Amino acid sequence: MLIIFIFIFSTYAPIQIVCSSDFSSSEFDIKNGGHALHALQRLLNFFESDANNLNLDGLYGLRIAQGQLNALQQSLRSRINKKIHLTDRHNLIHSLSTQIERIANVSLQRIAHEASSYLHRFYLIVHHPFVIDYQSKKINKNLIEQGEGISNFDEEESDQCFAELLGSSDNPKSIKCFISEHCWNMMTSPKGGNYRITHQLLWFLIAKNIGCINQDVTNKNFNDLEDYFCANIYDDAKTNLHDNFNQDLFIEQLLICSIIGYEDFVRPDWFNTILTWQHPVYGCFSDASETIRFHRKTRRHLLVEQEMNNGCLSHKSGLAAGLLATYSRVYLQ
Repeated sequence: MLIIFIFIFSTYAPIQIVCSSDFSSSEFDIKNGGHALHALQRLLNFFESDANNLNLDGLYGLRIAQGQLNALQQSLRSRINKKIHLTDRHNLIHSLSTQIERIANVSLQRIAHEASSYLHRFYLIVHHPFVIDYQSKKINKNLIEQGEGISNFDEEESDQCFAELLGSSDNPKSIKCFISEHCWNMMTSPKGGNYRITHQLLWFLIAKNIGCINQDVTNKNFNDLEDYFCANIYDDAKTNLHDNFNQDLFIEQLLICSIIGYEDFVRPDWFNTILTWQHPVYGCFSDASETIRFHRKTRRHLLVEQEMNNGCLSHKSGLAAGLLATYSRVYLQ
């Protein structure tokens, strides 16, 4: 197999949060931020009650949530003396991040026992909070591709390309940041749609997170890729919601671009819609709120669904945790 060294190695270190916007702490924002934290607290209570059944699909979403909470906590810490009314929220944010760590420890122990090879493949992105550079920005609607995008998506192929990037593929010579020509072409092909394009962007975000992209050399090109992907993901998300197509996909579309700063995805009307999908009793996200039921794949793939107790869905609930934490961050910081 032809191996291409696409990225420039850099010593791995936790990526620091960079936030360039100062969102208003208006009463509206504080109220919505409180709603987001309350919804997240209910969801985490469910996860903790069923942590032994949480797989990596849900855990990855929780690690995204933890990264967002930690960034929010860092932001509030510098302002806590100026805004005393945020003190209680600051304590809750710390408590929720700690709760995620407890859930993760239980889940990782169980997965290590039952699916060690699966854990080995994706351990690099689930053993600590997922942190990525954040810069407030708007989508460029001129980058939206016209016509229907290519939506066919193969979980096996996607898993393999993520594993190549992480240096944990089945190839004994696999090295982090070295990828095949096939995977490079798959992750950079234009006119993607649905899960195909969200996973293309996620692949690049993980590459950045684990140190495969040298920001000094490739920052502009990477930003251009983010702009292209998120403009088209936004267009897909609007169509998806209008057609009542797929709630899991809609949450993923909002999450993947909001965590890197695209404000267009943090809409109050979309936030309120997400809240209506949360189970009123269990606090999780299931398919009970969907008007169209999908055939759920339950195999162990990164970002593929697995059912938990009470019909709750691991991937969908994990994504929702990440998104609720992101809404909390945007509204409260």
